[in-house]
Amino acid sequence: MGKIPKNLSDKDMFKGWKEEPTIEETMLKAAEPKQAPRSQAKRAPEKREGSYQTYLSQDAVDTMEKLLLEIKLDLYRQGVSDYHINVRRDGNKIILEHQTVEKTLKN
Repeated sequence: MGKIPKNLSDKDMFKGWKEEPTIEETMLKAAEPKQAPRSQAKRAPEKREGSYQTYLSQDAVDTMEKLLLEIKLDLYRQGVSDYHINVRRDGNKIILEHQTVEKTLKN
């Protein structure tokens, strides 16, 4: 074994040294799903839940969610807490209407 030089920085001490992968690292790397390299010019659209969202832009979905939340808050302010949203088509329009649910008391 050769003489160990003194007063070396951490970077100099580890120059030329390469860590060998452990068994755990090898197994974890093998278990990871392989991904195709993505080009930086094309950005993949974010994965959204629901099949209707494949036809709508993210802006349209965000606007629709915001408006539905406003309706829900308006109904709450009116004291309506149990309701169903009915969806129907009128020509090229989609109509959302609420229908209150009658509460039945169980004795």
